[in-house]
Amino acid sequence: MTRSGWPAHRSRAAGRRRRRARVGPAAAVLAAAVLGTGVLAPNALASAPPQPGPGAGLRQAPVVTSVVPDERLNAAWRAFGDSGGGWSNHRGWAASDGTYSATLPGGRVAWLLNDTFLGPVNADESLPRDAGFVHNTIVTAGRDGLPRTTLTGGTHDAPRSLVGETPTAPPWDPSGTNDGWYWNGDGIMDGGRLRLFEYAQVPTDDPPPWNFTWVRTDIASFSPDLGGAKVTHSYDEGNVSWGVELTRVGGYIYIYGAESGHMHVARARAGHLVDRSWEFYTGSGWSHDPTASARVTDNVGASYSVTEVNGFYVLTTSDAYLGHDIYVATAPTPVGPFTNRTDVYTAPEGGGNIYAPYNIAAHPELSRPGELVISYNVNSQKIDDLYANVNNNRARFLDLRFAP
Repeated sequence: MTRSGWPAHRSRAAGRRRRRARVGPAAAVLAAAVLGTGVLAPNALASAPPQPGPGAGLRQAPVVTSVVPDERLNAAWRAFGDSGGGWSNHRGWAASDGTYSATLPGGRVAWLLNDTFLGPVNADESLPRDAGFVHNTIVTAGRDGLPRTTLTGGTHDAPRSLVGETPTAPPWDPSGTNDGWYWNGDGIMDGGRLRLFEYAQVPTDDPPPWNFTWVRTDIASFSPDLGGAKVTHSYDEGNVSWGVELTRVGGYIYIYGAESGHMHVARARAGHLVDRSWEFYTGSGWSHDPTASARVTDNVGASYSVTEVNGFYVLTTSDAYLGHDIYVATAPTPVGPFTNRTDVYTAPEGGGNIYAPYNIAAHPELSRPGELVISYNVNSQKIDDLYANVNNNRARFLDLRFAP
């Protein structure tokens, strides 16, 4: 959830709209300056589009035949939060949004979570009003993906956000580089480190609940044991939030971005995700210029997933703004074209004050052949709903089953 109780994906979108109005001219000046400093102009790296996935030319695109709740994961997270998030003082994870996942060495799973309520959870699954709250956490799991313990900054008695600051009350200094907070994006192992995308937010003078905005994208690099992270700046030209999805394809990591409901795609050579040497898809080839990045697909959520299934690339997403449905589309390459968009599931929680689904994330490391595990987040426009029932701020997991 956001600090005011609104879904993070709507708040990010609103923040980006405000930021374009404020810094659009400056962004244009920056683009011109970049082109004059040795960075290659658009299409300087133009090449043939990515080749189709393995077997795509020999098979039909996968079609969703059924969608069912993943009761194992849903029950495991509910029990984990109700019992204290793996901490002996019961003040670990209780609820959150985000819900990205990354595979660690040895097949372990790291769950990458955003605004997080901390326990203890009451017996009726309400939260005490003095429950702890931080802006980003990691929950570790075994190869089965079942949550084991909560990682935060600080201590179990005085937890803080795992990365960045943990503001709880004004005033803030929007011009400060160490003020505000981070929300996690997706993460992936690269160069022996867990690279986790971080979206820096700062407060604004806008009226609540939109009184904050995204200002930059960074990458936090963790050691294999998830020790203290080193934060480096990444790309944020063109108001694209890069890192909402990371997919390894051959010798590249494909980096997906969101910009006002549009998909963008970049790629980095494996081992070089933190270097400013990405290539950005222009619609016909690749360029080192981030402002040359093309809108690949419309009407995607601020977080969506692209996953290889049966030699094709499967997009799972919500609508760009609000809505209660989850959609699937398929493509022969990781940059599209994504076609046959189909409405496959309506979140039963949505309606009234409750908002669902948002932040769609896929979890291929937990998926069996011919299936795909995805998650979506649930939230409320009234923060009282979250204190009254902590399940109103817990992810839901689904199993998508495909044919052929």
